[in-house]
Amino acid sequence: MEVNDSVTQHLQLPPPVMKVVLGNQLARLREAVGVTQDDIAAVLGCTQQKIAHIEAGSGIKLIELNALLDHVGANEADRAYTRDLQAESNRRTKRGAFSTRFRQYLQLLVDMEPSCNRYFSYQALMIPGLLQAEEYMRSNARAWRPSLTVEEIDQSTANRLGRQQVLDNLDQQFWFIIDEAALRRTEGGQVTKKQIMKLVEAIDRPNVELQVVPFDVGYYMGQGHDYTIFGYDTKPLVDIIYLEQHDGGEYVDNSKRTARYLTLWDYQKAVASGPEQTRRMLLDIAASL
Repeated sequence: MEVNDSVTQHLQLPPPVMKVVLGNQLARLREAVGVTQDDIAAVLGCTQQKIAHIEAGSGIKLIELNALLDHVGANEADRAYTRDLQAESNRRTKRGAFSTRFRQYLQLLVDMEPSCNRYFSYQALMIPGLLQAEEYMRSNARAWRPSLTVEEIDQSTANRLGRQQVLDNLDQQFWFIIDEAALRRTEGGQVTKKQIMKLVEAIDRPNVELQVVPFDVGYYMGQGHDYTIFGYDTKPLVDIIYLEQHDGGEYVDNSKRTARYLTLWDYQKAVASGPEQTRRMLLDIAASL
């Protein structure tokens, strides 16, 4: 891919993701010439820890970036590409952007959903938000305490349905693994049936794969630990993990930790039923309701 093409693609990424891409690019340039983080720290007059943070995606000032590029002897193409990354990583979210409808800890998540190349999600007890039927959303919202108002439930449902439009982008790949417990822990009746049929419809999408881990698998690695992997075909490649929590979420872009989640994902794919087995299972559940 040409540098200009890469920059054009990256300009569509959320600024926090751009910082991660920039940090990985700076690490790549440094390692290519055998320079250590301590060497860069001496040039910039800072600590090695700061350089580690920059390469992990904390961002860098333009004057520091120029000094770093000079020290590693970057060519003009890499200089232009890296400076564009730095400029765009400081871009602010537009007023009225869709993601601003959500709580602050979810805004990056919502920004990453339409911008990633690959979206992999594991859920143990809940249907993934991008696959939830409206009735399921409302049933789930009514379980919150203190109770939400009708207006809050309506707004939350509208926002969640709006997020699902990302599935229409055939240039993105979506892959979901759900534990069977998520299918069983539902309101039952027509709510469950509509939700099950929405999952069947999702399997028919050309850019969506869905697998269920059945109860008879027994215990398996990573069960009960919800996470989402956002994969970017950037230069260099970037994977960001979102770890879901009750009152917030954690974003992981450390290469060693992301590698462990990619390995976990491969293991869970192996123990889950295939898409067609999953379809038959879903249809059997729907027929029993």
